[in-house]
Amino acid sequence: MVIGVISMIDTSIFMSRRSIRRFQQKRVSLNLLKKCVDAARLAPSAANLQPLEFIIVTNKMVCGRVFEALHWAAYLKPEWRPMISERPVAYIIILVKDKTSPWYLRDVSFAAGTIVHIAETMGVGSCILCKIDKEIIREILSIPQSLLVDSVIALGYKAEHPVIEEASSSVEYYRDSNGVLHVPKRKLEDILHINTY
Repeated sequence: MVIGVISMIDTSIFMSRRSIRRFQQKRVSLNLLKKCVDAARLAPSAANLQPLEFIIVTNKMVCGRVFEALHWAAYLKPEWRPMISERPVAYIIILVKDKTSPWYLRDVSFAAGTIVHIAETMGVGSCILCKIDKEIIREILSIPQSLLVDSVIALGYKAEHPVIEEASSSVEYYRDSNGVLHVPKRKLEDILHINTY
């Protein structure tokens, strides 16, 4: 019975989701974003401590201010940022209320993974950003000092479709002469070990 259930799971969302850095300027509904956070709320939490809180940002002016506190696509040279017509239209900020938990980064990872995959199922692209100006974001969003600003997830309908390719000597993503983003990924047989290394 379990095998039958597993075979019914559509893994294509997990296999095809890529970080999106160019977005359509089409509004993402607050209801859809709340569904992403609600799913993240139910993601695994070490010792069930549930140390995370979230802020959804959809206001265009506030989104513009948050955008200025983000650093984009470190591999792309020269330094690259989405143009105004390509910027995210929403953000989910992940906050940590208990920084003393030795496992909070695992909780953040589970939550972020859940958010981006739920968004993907609803046709919304995403990009998890950790290189951010945390204190600027704290000020913009009036976040209390008692909370750690961990990361930002940029969201919007996709204006690009990155291409997966087999990684050879480098894992650095790049844009080709047509502006298409290429993302090298290691082969399964290069990273999988069964029963022993």
